[in-house]
Amino acid sequence: MDRAIRLSILVGGAFAAWGLWLAEVRWVKGWEGLAWLSGFNWSALPICALIVVVASYVTPARASRPDRRVFIGVGWVLAIAAFAVARRATFELFSGSAMGRAGLGPAAVLLIAGAAVSAGLALSASRWLAPLRRWAGVLVAVGLALVLPLSVATIRLLPALNGSTDQIHSIKMGYPVFWTAVLVPLALRLGRRAGRGPGAR
Repeated sequence: MDRAIRLSILVGGAFAAWGLWLAEVRWVKGWEGLAWLSGFNWSALPICALIVVVASYVTPARASRPDRRVFIGVGWVLAIAAFAVARRATFELFSGSAMGRAGLGPAAVLLIAGAAVSAGLALSASRWLAPLRRWAGVLVAVGLALVLPLSVATIRLLPALNGSTDQIHSIKMGYPVFWTAVLVPLALRLGRRAGRGPGAR
């Protein structure tokens, strides 16, 4: 696949994912106050699917359709599970309450969720898309770690609909969605070994 096509898929997917989040916040849940936090953020389902679909085309030089489908299914489950856990932990983190009685705080839960989804996506991509280097999971984890600072920087350049530039509004605006959709497929691509992926023809 041509580099220009991969870049178009990556950027187009990121903007599509961002648009899904913002559309739900703006027109389904409502922009005012904390209405966007009421109930589950259902746009996460197609967003996570979009991210792994983009990764399935950006990562390998060539992969068979069956292998790509398996990766998309496994990656989607991993991404949704990580989002659900991270969402709850983030609520706990900002509310200042403890994450249960077992001793795991929300920050630790976020780290575990990030590490688990990074390793899971890297292993899945290496199994069904293309051989990845052993440290590919670390690249994904670094990409996820960069999401929040990049989102905060973005809200300074592109303020929220009401003009706010704080961290909460960067999340409300969906900037973490945009940067996740860019950095996760890019990290998997950078972690790819030279050679042909499984199922390549």
